[in-house]
Amino acid sequence: MTVRRLAILQWIGLGLGGVVWFAQHIVGYGITEARCDVVGPGWGIQHDVWQATLTACAAVLVLTAEAAAIAVLWETRTASYEDGPPPGRIRFLAIAAATANVIFLMIILLDGLAAIFDVACRQA
Repeated sequence: MTVRRLAILQWIGLGLGGVVWFAQHIVGYGITEARCDVVGPGWGIQHDVWQATLTACAAVLVLTAEAAAIAVLWETRTASYEDGPPPGRIRFLAIAAATANVIFLMIILLDGLAAIFDVACRQA
């Protein structure tokens, strides 16, 4: 694989997980707010179904980012992260992406499961 393709995969692996987690969290909050609004029940929003679908889609996208990071790690297996700029940088960022995506996946799953199993519309 060319260095350019490895760099593109490396940036997908590094950036996609964080963006997906942020989007899942914001959209999930919006779904909960829409459900708890005064007119929410009239809209027929099924909170748990929407949250489960959102969590599953986000998890699939983060697993795709993890696959991209692992593909870059596999292609740069002969290089070290201490090597010169192109291969060393790509391998270092792929290691960071593979680690971060596991963390983002856990955050997404915990966020989605908490939104599903917790009481959504509780008055303080």
